[in-house]
Amino acid sequence: MAKVCLRMLENPKLLQQIEREDTKMLVLRVMVGLVILYDHVHPEGAFVRGAHVDVKGCVRLLQAQPAIKAEPLLNALRYTTKHLNGENTPKNIQRLLAA
Repeated sequence: MAKVCLRMLENPKLLQQIEREDTKMLVLRVMVGLVILYDHVHPEGAFVRGAHVDVKGCVRLLQAQPAIKAEPLLNALRYTTKHLNGENTPKNIQRLLAA
């Protein structure tokens, strides 16, 4: 489901259909919430290589947003996920969220 949100926000044609900025923010919040939920539910978390969530794409999309909108969502990923600092989390993902 997080992939659906990500693809919706990456696709210019689909993004044009979203008329209100509030709707775009809602989709971003849902995407982040789904990553956090997946991280808590899956035994290995959302950050391992075999996970069905494109965390790197989600973080890059968030970082492309204005800081005032993206920073609370990035902080949610940094501080409410269970496996971000785990040994199975790739270092590039940890560095991406550390910035």
